[in-house]
Amino acid sequence: MTEQDIQECQKSLDFVLGWFAKPIFIDGDYPQSMKSNLSSLLPEFSDAEKKYIKGTADFFALSFGATLSFQLLDSQMKFHQLESLSLRQLLYWISREYNKPKIFIVENSWFVSGSTKRDDAKYIYYLKKFIMETLKAIRYDEVDVFGYTVWSLMDGFEWHRGYSIRRGLFYVDFQSHDKKFLPKSSALFYQKLIERNGFPPLPENQPIDGKFPCDFAWGIVDNYIQRRRHSGNTAESAKPPCFRLTST
Repeated sequence: MTEQDIQECQKSLDFVLGWFAKPIFIDGDYPQSMKSNLSSLLPEFSDAEKKYIKGTADFFALSFGATLSFQLLDSQMKFHQLESLSLRQLLYWISREYNKPKIFIVENSWFVSGSTKRDDAKYIYYLKKFIMETLKAIRYDEVDVFGYTVWSLMDGFEWHRGYSIRRGLFYVDFQSHDKKFLPKSSALFYQKLIERNGFPPLPENQPIDGKFPCDFAWGIVDNYIQRRRHSGNTAESAKPPCFRLTST
């Protein structure tokens, strides 16, 4: 992380969030990085206009998820950027950058394969991760998040990805005539989460520290195919490796 890298990251966020967030939540004017790069293309606000713009939002509405068009970009156009699942990090940055506004997460999810049926364990992993990061941001980082909304209720047409991915809590059979939809495992998980209003201190929710017993066995299993040549012929035999693990 060099000073130039930090400035480029700041500029990237300014061009995505700062162009509206800084005028509304800070001082009524565009970020300096945008003014330096776009110069005359940006309108100039008078002092009266800045005063009028500042404070015109009741809360910061945040949409966080996979940018489906990101994969369409040429690698050189991505500037080494990667999609991130770090919702907590972004919440913290917004809170510190824009004077701790009230934040309402109006859309949040990731996607799974279009072949996923109703047992969507991977989607539950994403959902649980995002919600736990939101709770950590509230509890540990003092970020003022007051609402959370999952995207989306049911599977649908995902732009250029078509029906190759799914992001709904309800499974839609696109091949059926009536397009019936049924709740997935993630819908039941989210329902239970709302009923409990989070993650109560149940045994299955608690982290655990400690060591395994001294006589506990650790191992690795693997198979490989060894090829041996005999007079121009190839013989194949599968040999499992043998390990002896000891602990001190």
